[in-house]
Amino acid sequence: MTGPRDWDKEMAEIDKLLAKGTAPAAPSAPALPVRPGEPRPTASLAKSATGIVTRGHHIAGVWVQALLGVAAAAALPFWPYAKSCGTMLYLYLLATFAVIVVGIWTMRNAWTHRRGVAHIAGLLVMLAGLAFATVEIIQRTNVVGVRLLWACP
Repeated sequence: MTGPRDWDKEMAEIDKLLAKGTAPAAPSAPALPVRPGEPRPTASLAKSATGIVTRGHHIAGVWVQALLGVAAAAALPFWPYAKSCGTMLYLYLLATFAVIVVGIWTMRNAWTHRRGVAHIAGLLVMLAGLAFATVEIIQRTNVVGVRLLWACP
């Protein structure tokens, strides 16, 4: 172990370099290996912490997913079929499950490509799907005093 550092001396060296207009040399990061046939990352490409390169079409894909999820969640209250019992109820619950999955999928891709607003949109889509499914399930489990049937008589 070396002795204590002389901070005054080190700061004086930095001040000299700044006066000259040159910055002190920063430690260089190790070069990332590039697979054959894979393009080298450039300044226009953002690399996330997971090592995934984000390009323009990735960002557009995340936003398309988010907007489709929002559209699907907004369409669920306007379900065109009777969902009181039977097959149409199960199709409605399947649609709510699909909305939940789209919300989770959007959140995952938005997280990977560092799109915060799209991640929040995916979270809201997932929560909307959970809310729609919860309403139908609670009405059929006699929790609130209303007892609807799962199967049509």
